[in-house]
Amino acid sequence: MWTRLGNLHVTVLDCDVVPPASALNASFAPLLPVLASTPIASRLLSGSVWNASSPLGGGRLLRYQAASCQGGGGGAGAGCGPLEAECVAALAEEVRQGGPWAVIYFPANFTASYLSWFAGSGISPPEQRPTGVYYYARGRDYSTYSYVNAIVLNSLVPAVSRSLTLGLAANSAAMKLLSPVFLATGVALREVDLAPVRNFGQHFATYIFCVLLWLGSSFVVATSYQFKLPAEVAILVPRVSKDKGKDEEEDGEARGQRTPREQMRQLAWALWVKGAVAAVFMFIEMILLCAVLWALGKGSEAWYRNAGQTIAFGWYLSWSFIAVNGVLLHAMGPDRFSSASALLLIVQLTSSSGIMSVDLSNRFFYIGKGLPFFYGVRGFRALFFGVMTDAMYQNWLVLTAYNVVLAPLGVWLVSRRIWKLSEQAAARPGGAAAYGSIALPVAGGAV
Repeated sequence: MWTRLGNLHVTVLDCDVVPPASALNASFAPLLPVLASTPIASRLLSGSVWNASSPLGGGRLLRYQAASCQGGGGGAGAGCGPLEAECVAALAEEVRQGGPWAVIYFPANFTASYLSWFAGSGISPPEQRPTGVYYYARGRDYSTYSYVNAIVLNSLVPAVSRSLTLGLAANSAAMKLLSPVFLATGVALREVDLAPVRNFGQHFATYIFCVLLWLGSSFVVATSYQFKLPAEVAILVPRVSKDKGKDEEEDGEARGQRTPREQMRQLAWALWVKGAVAAVFMFIEMILLCAVLWALGKGSEAWYRNAGQTIAFGWYLSWSFIAVNGVLLHAMGPDRFSSASALLLIVQLTSSSGIMSVDLSNRFFYIGKGLPFFYGVRGFRALFFGVMTDAMYQNWLVLTAYNVVLAPLGVWLVSRRIWKLSEQAAARPGGAAAYGSIALPVAGGAV
């Protein structure tokens, strides 16, 4: 089973109640047990999502969960009590924060709206269309919501509306009082998008940002490996007398050798310079990415947070990418680095919920939750669309863990390799002449 549709759960809040007889005309009240002995919404749900044998039920397409409100029944005709509005708002917030993928809400007046289509009901205004509310947050995952919305809006709503109207059409007594217009209109769901996305490209930017930052970090690390600063060269090349061409003694050490303290100082300087260059490069790249997104939106790009916070998060994310790539480079060597970095990028592309939510994917792709790409995509969606903002701290914590663990590891690997090559250069016959055959794996970008 490569997709797991049962993970896409939708909360259903049924607050519908049958209006009291006192709210109807006295002549119409005796018909209430015939036309609406139970709330219409409850009846429709019982025949669809709560019916295991129904094509819409049994978790075949979506997994539906009943919700209730404090102080009310929240189903089975009991209503939701005086806190109905607060209950709906709380459930909608859960959708935005990564809880259920959607909320389908049937208000308390759903049955009353249905009865308003019958002549002489006494419900005012007449001919109110029974309307539920469908809450979702497209900014959580554009592709996943394309599927969820298709099921709810194109399958569930037409099915329950058709079921209701066909039942009425077969009831001759009801048809005598019912306005025929209702057979064409039926019931409806009003959509409320809690995190609007104008188009797929706007949502895909959260994914592309991470891809480009990863490629930028790979470029920085690989380039840093190839280009050597004078301080790096000085670590391996013995100091030669300008007039005699002989090694000079330095600080009482053996001829032709630099002191370990001086070598460490030169190494630290090289790492600092290359690390600073990498940080500036990634900062500029992040600014350019935001500028491109702003330009594509013709200056009207509306972010939940401002561009400054987006730049700061993307820059911090790039440090994690640099740390990962730096460790890969110095642990596996330059010959295998490109393949290893590309493979890790592919794994993250398929497991970061960038294209398809891991909730829909095979369990193997849960591996993405342990990689920085996943938290980068989720962080950008929080900044762009305001979804899962309560979990934003988790994104920062995971990235910090990568930086704290892998950055020192990268520095250690760099220092270890350079120190080893320095010893090899000192022992190699020919001294400075043999230096040209030694590759310097210095990548300050790895830190």
